[in-house]
Amino acid sequence: MHDSSKVLMGSTVMSGREGVESVASSPATFIAGLAVRLTSAAALSVTLAAGRWLGISLGKDLSDNARTSVLKAGLGVPVLLELAPARGVVTITSYANLVSGTDDVITVGATAFTAQAGSATLGQATFQAATSNDATATSLAAQINAHATAGALFRAVAAGAVVTITAKNNATEGSSIPLTYTDNDSNVGATVDDTTFTGGGVDAADYVVIGEKAYFSDTTGKADDPDSGATVSDAVYVSGVLTGIQEDGTEAAVALVDMQGGL
Repeated sequence: MHDSSKVLMGSTVMSGREGVESVASSPATFIAGLAVRLTSAAALSVTLAAGRWLGISLGKDLSDNARTSVLKAGLGVPVLLELAPARGVVTITSYANLVSGTDDVITVGATAFTAQAGSATLGQATFQAATSNDATATSLAAQINAHATAGALFRAVAAGAVVTITAKNNATEGSSIPLTYTDNDSNVGATVDDTTFTGGGVDAADYVVIGEKAYFSDTTGKADDPDSGATVSDAVYVSGVLTGIQEDGTEAAVALVDMQGGL
């Protein structure tokens, strides 16, 4: 009986398969379902620095065990999925209260960001609490992203007064990442959704949304959360999370994408 929740890796679910290229790179490394790039030496890589995307790996070239087949364009193409990353949420509730006495502090991982009324210099562990709750959230997100330590580990995005902070390493468990708000003068100016990040490491790929463009990890080549060290592509999700079956029989979380014009 056909199981619609499972797909065979290295194939496409729908017709529309264009431009399969064979590249002299190990299919054991570039297994089916990875977004791969072509280096200046005409070899495959999954890293951002390698160069432009070539397409989605199909795994072993049927004519040569030392080569990898890459699909440049197609419909219903299975792509491997990263785990959902750990996330933390900070909400600015009263920007003035953050600096109403002794300046309050928001700690993200190992870095404590101190509120201040004046302008904050990018890269420092401070943020500006001024003008509005939304503007304060925007400042906090910018400071997290620009900080040498925090910015290497997290990406922060402000939406209104809410800052969502995402771990770039999807394997990191949220419980290991502190997220705290310290109110230094009994006038609450912010809240955090938990004392640590939540999720990460074992969660399903909750970032897969049918109709949305797929992002791919800059280091692993798997489809990834948009805010977790990933680059947007022209591929569009056309399924939710499915089970992919690799050539060796192992299973992995995948989703189908349409990439009519390539990545």
